[in-house]
Amino acid sequence: MNKIRTFLYIAALLLLVISASAEEEFSQAIPVDSDQPVVSTVSLHSAGKLLITSGDDHVVRVWDLASGVQIKQLKGHTGWVRTSAFVPNTSHVLTAGDDGSVLIWDTARGTLLRKVAQVGYRISRLAVSPDGRQVALVGFSRHITLLELESGDVLHQLDGRTDDIRALAFSQSGKAIATGGRDGFIRLWSVDSGQSLGAMVAHRQRVRDLVFLQGDALIVSVSDDRTMFVTDLENAAASYRIPLGGVVPFALAACGDVNEVAVGGTDNQISVWNLKRQSIRKVFKGHAGSITSLDYISRLNGLGGTLVSGSFDTSVRIWSLGPVEPMRVRVSEQSPTAAK
Repeated sequence: MNKIRTFLYIAALLLLVISASAEEEFSQAIPVDSDQPVVSTVSLHSAGKLLITSGDDHVVRVWDLASGVQIKQLKGHTGWVRTSAFVPNTSHVLTAGDDGSVLIWDTARGTLLRKVAQVGYRISRLAVSPDGRQVALVGFSRHITLLELESGDVLHQLDGRTDDIRALAFSQSGKAIATGGRDGFIRLWSVDSGQSLGAMVAHRQRVRDLVFLQGDALIVSVSDDRTMFVTDLENAAASYRIPLGGVVPFALAACGDVNEVAVGGTDNQISVWNLKRQSIRKVFKGHAGSITSLDYISRLNGLGGTLVSGSFDTSVRIWSLGPVEPMRVRVSEQSPTAAK
C-alpha cells in the first residue's frame, strides 16, 4: 500500500512539472485580417484580458486575449500607427505614429476619448510613466517630448542629440527616462527637471529598443550592431555585451523575472535570454517574418506569464512562458513516507 501511495504521489508530481514545462510550447496565432504587411505594435493590458495591435493600415485593433477574437476596431489615425501603451490600472490605451497625433482610447467602450497632443514629427515610440501621469514621445527627429497626460501640456521638450530615436522607456521608479537612437548612445533624463543625467556608449549602430530591469539599476538595449548591451547604472564596470549572432534585433521585452528578456528580430523567432547566465533559455518559432514588437505580462500567481509578438508576416502570436524553474507542488500535506 505504501508503495502504491508513493507511486501515485510521484506520478502526480511529475505531471505537474511536465505540464509546467509543456506550457511553454503553446502558441496561438492571430491573423490580423488586413491587406497591410506589418504589425508594428502590440500591447497587453495588465489584467491579461485585452490585446492591442496596430500597423500601417492606420487602424487600432482590440482583441480578447483568451479567445483571440477581435472585438473592436478604433479608427482615428491618418498614418502608420507605430506605438501603443496602456495607461496603468485603466482600460485606456495611447497610440501614436506617423501622423504625429497622440490619441487616447477607451477600450471598454471602443471610443476615442481625446487627442492628447499633436507634434511636428513622426512618432516611433511612446511610453507612459508608472503612475500614469506623464507620457514621453520620441521619433524620426532629435526631439524628446514629455507631456502631462491629463492636460496634454508639454512639460519638457528635449534635444535628443541624435536623429531617428527608436528606443524609449521610463525607469521603474518613474524618475527618469532612457532614450536610444542612431548614434548608439543610451541617454538618461530627469523626468522632474528635464536635465540630462548622463550618456553611455552602448552600441556602434542604431539602438532599436531598451528596457529597465531590477528597479532602476540596469538598462538592457538591443541594436543594429547585432548585440544586446546590459548597462549597469550603479557600477559601469559591471556592464557587459551579449552578441546575438546574425540577428538584427527589432524588439525587446522584460519577462517578469529580473534576469530575463525576450528578443525578436530578423530570424523570425523570439529568444528568451537569461542575463545572469548570458544564455538562451527558450526559443519560440512560428512566425514567417521578422519580429517587430513584443510585450509581456506576468501571471497573477507569479508562475511565468504571457508573451505576445507582432511580425512582418501580418500575424500576432501569443506564447505561454513558464517559470524559470518549474515549481514542484505537493499534492498532499502528508508526505509519502508518513502515509501508512
